[in-house]
Amino acid sequence: MKLPSIVPPRNLREELLDIDQAPFEEVKESLRDVRRVNRYLGGYRVLLHHTARFLRDHEEPRPFRILDLATGSADQPVAIARMARGMRIPVRITAVDVNIKMLRYAAEETRFYPEIELAKCDILSLPFREGAFDLVVNSLSLHHFSRENAVVILRAAFRACRRGFIINDLHRSYVAHASIVLLTRLFTQNRLTRYDAPVSVMNAFTPAEMIGLADEAGIARYEIHRHFPYRIALVGFK
Repeated sequence: MKLPSIVPPRNLREELLDIDQAPFEEVKESLRDVRRVNRYLGGYRVLLHHTARFLRDHEEPRPFRILDLATGSADQPVAIARMARGMRIPVRITAVDVNIKMLRYAAEETRFYPEIELAKCDILSLPFREGAFDLVVNSLSLHHFSRENAVVILRAAFRACRRGFIINDLHRSYVAHASIVLLTRLFTQNRLTRYDAPVSVMNAFTPAEMIGLADEAGIARYEIHRHFPYRIALVGFK
């Protein structure tokens, strides 16, 4: 008798924020929910932990250059900027997104962070030259893409970086799915969040699948890290 898999199959479904038909105020409310999840469930902690490794090794007098792919509300680059200020390391962060509503909200949230520059850009077709940035980061968006496009994004991140890249995303599992369904029912009434959060978990890759993506993208040096609760970091090095 074949036992059932302990990992649910990946069933890529479109999220409501991706469809981009909701009113701006509803989108802002859902993005605020995402920020709360990142604050309390490790989204920032994972990115900052791995980014700090690269920042500590930066010894040049110029600012450390970072590209943030699919920035959303730009909460992740804001978190990096705060950490860099505390470390007394100057940074210049280019945060890109293809969604104008996201960038409108991001502009509000980054108005006190001159080190962050926003730009409209499709991450499947990056316009930047090779090695234009010291570090490329991508947080909680790889799961929005097909496996084929995820490989394209990894290759583009590797091409654009001088030192390395960080992919910070969810880890697909039945437990993570059940947990986020419960949490969104308890702590938000936003219909976008209640629909998108569980879908995001089931769209996410597993650590083994991340290894397959990195290998197919031709990344020779990389690490896969699991973080509590149900987070994955794929860190690539030049």
